[in-house]
Amino acid sequence: MCLGLQLRSMPNYPTHSRWGRVGAVAMALAVGGTLYVLFEAVVLAGAGALGAAAATFVGSIYPDIDHHRSIPRRKATRAFRALVVLGVLSLAALGWAELLTAVETTGVDLFGGDLPAPPAVLAGGIVLLVAAVAAALVDPLIGLATDRHRSWTHSVPVNVALTAAFGAAVWVLTANLPTPRRIAAVAVVGTFFVGALIHLGLDGEVI
Repeated sequence: MCLGLQLRSMPNYPTHSRWGRVGAVAMALAVGGTLYVLFEAVVLAGAGALGAAAATFVGSIYPDIDHHRSIPRRKATRAFRALVVLGVLSLAALGWAELLTAVETTGVDLFGGDLPAPPAVLAGGIVLLVAAVAAALVDPLIGLATDRHRSWTHSVPVNVALTAAFGAAVWVLTANLPTPRRIAAVAVVGTFFVGALIHLGLDGEVI
């Protein structure tokens, strides 16, 4: 009876991650070996192998981001928060001169020219506030996109569409790179889907 219950129970994070690592090794060997045979480029083959391993492992655990208390969800939230903060800070750095000008102009309109603090301090505070708000919105937005467990992230057709769209985007964005690098980049994207299939296969949701 206990054995029957265990057989019917859904795999947990350790199971998904363990098989994800197995898949990562297999795809690293497959992609790296194929790239080397096709192009005889050691560096490209090595980079493709590493990318394939990482993409396969991420794909093998990502479907459970729709479970609000899962380890993948917590990891994804932290990763997206870091990316959002980095993005805000990067944009602020790129447009720092324009931001300072806007702060000074707004200060003149609001305070008659006497700002409560130096423009750089005010601009920095605004950037930090925007970054904090954006980071705080990450988890609620993921929650809106994944309103219930085993939703679209556990769908094979949806994952096919997402992988195809991302692969097409990578192909377009790498238009200026040599063809071997473009092929390697798209191959790495494809291994993400392999990882997702590993997860869905363990959950019995491939068919």
